Amino acid sequence: MTIIHKPEQSCFIMPTESGNAVVDYSWANDVMMLNHAEVPAALRGTGSGGRLAQGVFQQIETMGVKAKPICPFLIKAAKSDPRWRALFGI
Repeated sequence: MTIIHKPEQSCFIMPTESGNAVVDYSWANDVMMLNHAEVPAALRGTGSGGRLAQGVFQQIETMGVKAKPICPFLIKAAKSDPRWRALFGI
């Protein structure tokens, strides 16, 4: 799984054979707000969204920036792992 950070487009992209899975973000002062996650319809229910979330969370951790998931799916994914709960303070 490859996650590509596209800061000029304010998103993270995970290329798949069915199209790109994407997490869009914006900035609120110095906090990266994770607004929306979307996977191609053909991949829904396959675990691709979870892999996207994990990859994005790992990149954010490596980047060392403050971040907050806003998207309900990303909040659920973050709450499922103590590592991500600690990263996001939830």
